[in-house]
Amino acid sequence: MKKFSILSIFILLLLSACRDPFLDEPFIKSTGEDLELSNAEFLKKYEDKYSLWIQLLKHADMFNALNDASSVSTVFAPDNQAVEEFLEWRGVESVEELDYEYARYVAQVHILAQNLPEAMFIAYVETGSIPIKTIFGTYLSTSYGFMDNEVDDVFLPQVKVQDSLSIYLNNQAKVTALARTTANGQVYTLGAVIRPLAETILDILAPYREYEIFIEAARLTAYDKIVSVYADTVYNLDGSFSVNNIRFTCFAVPDSVYNQAGINSAEDLAVYLGAEQNYTDSLNALYRYMSYHFLGQVYSKAALFNFKREGQMLIFDTKLPGQVIVSEQEEGVSKINKVAKIIRSGIPARNGVIHKIDHIMPVYEPEPIAVVWDFCNYPDVESFVNTYGASKSLGDLFSSPMSNREYPVDLSEDQLDGNNGTLTSMLYKANASKTSYRTWRKVGFLKCAYNSSRDKENNKYDAYMNNLLTLNLGYAGWIQLQTPTIIKGKYKVVFYYASSISFKNYYGGGSLTKFNLDDYQKSIYVWKGLPAKFTDETKRNNENASGLAEDVLWEEVEFDFSGRHTFKATMMDINAKTSGSYRQMWDYIEFIPISD
Repeated sequence: MKKFSILSIFILLLLSACRDPFLDEPFIKSTGEDLELSNAEFLKKYEDKYSLWIQLLKHADMFNALNDASSVSTVFAPDNQAVEEFLEWRGVESVEELDYEYARYVAQVHILAQNLPEAMFIAYVETGSIPIKTIFGTYLSTSYGFMDNEVDDVFLPQVKVQDSLSIYLNNQAKVTALARTTANGQVYTLGAVIRPLAETILDILAPYREYEIFIEAARLTAYDKIVSVYADTVYNLDGSFSVNNIRFTCFAVPDSVYNQAGINSAEDLAVYLGAEQNYTDSLNALYRYMSYHFLGQVYSKAALFNFKREGQMLIFDTKLPGQVIVSEQEEGVSKINKVAKIIRSGIPARNGVIHKIDHIMPVYEPEPIAVVWDFCNYPDVESFVNTYGASKSLGDLFSSPMSNREYPVDLSEDQLDGNNGTLTSMLYKANASKTSYRTWRKVGFLKCAYNSSRDKENNKYDAYMNNLLTLNLGYAGWIQLQTPTIIKGKYKVVFYYASSISFKNYYGGGSLTKFNLDDYQKSIYVWKGLPAKFTDETKRNNENASGLAEDVLWEEVEFDFSGRHTFKATMMDINAKTSGSYRQMWDYIEFIPISD
């Protein structure tokens, strides 16, 4: 192979450039053998199959970026028929009619900036996803066969197609030919174009033509602008900045539900709600209604109805300040606010997920209910952890299935595990600690490992959501957080935290910790009396067990308003300064309503 290029550029720089600086400039001369061709030259060699895909790559100014033999890439190339069907779906007659930015999105979702040999690809098919980001910034799912998910949930079992011989990417594109190895990577052939999640929530809903009232109400209130963002740049005092992902859960009401109540337009909905004309006012009834249908995090249907015991209700903050939705199960039927069922779940968008519901779902004022507050369940923590996971080819680490190892992620300013974003949900002060920050971070996220290869559903700590907040703050170090929204009323407050065998030294006397909740204050000895405090009865007689323990912080507190509250803890044990194994591992707090 003979090269005569005088310039070599990394593929990511090329792919992010606005215009192709090397248009029609060859990088490689070869004898014509596939192994001597760049990915771009391979596509040109077989132009009778890939001509339309080549046109799209050129339209997006990305074709020649695949021509540099010194920069590897894996290309999933749709054949001509696939591109023709895609153009028809987009309502255009030619590649040139595609919006430039959208064409780039399409191209980017088909390219990995790494090698993906055939054997590795087949292995990933078995796991359900390729743990390498596309240059669009997303992961490709893999499956044998596909599921027609353009139907309501009740019909899903009827449209699932299993095919052990057919591999699909993102449940859309069949792999019609496996890897052809080139000089700078691999080319796979697809029988369909992967549609990138470039559209935000309302743009995803629009083509269905069954959410027009909901969309128009969002436009009237200008809430469409709020839910069209997908990233936020956070600037620090030192001039540095980081980008946090913004993601929503949307409860979309179809027109048919509104029609049943005599509502045929967004203006009719405003009248139904008693809204005045100033729709963009945050106090307006229509504006409040729209913000109530969005959550500030992504929740799957399973997460919304993740009940740990019979009769449990879950509470979730909406984007309407001070207001929540609650989920419960009645006679085997999962409902939101006692009235709304999810009839189609998990419609993906670039900035979140959409659930289709069967009720108008007005703003609801529930009675006090139990609240499980997971210390790691904050949007910025989720974004931070998932950014770390992406950098390690672990996917969305926050919510991905457990593996056979633990993953600690540094949430502190030390950035021991990389600069993965900026946290605003936690304030803390760390003092001198003997425990190495490389072992236990000042403030850290811990993704728990599964118990064993035979028990992959549970972790050794019995931690809720399979994660823990770890604290190594030293003597008199403290941390402060805001609770989720708590409905006004009286509550018992129970603290759940993890222990391991290394804490046996503290079982006798415990570890003094001072807790504050608004004006309520109490000091307790964490770990004192373990393992008798373990929540798992099978571990209570095993002094060598690791597990979850509980302490009652307050038998009764009373909140005279629905909203968030300030929670603070201070480490008052000298062992936090002198012991090389000291740390605290927090799981969650439960607020249990007290009836008068």
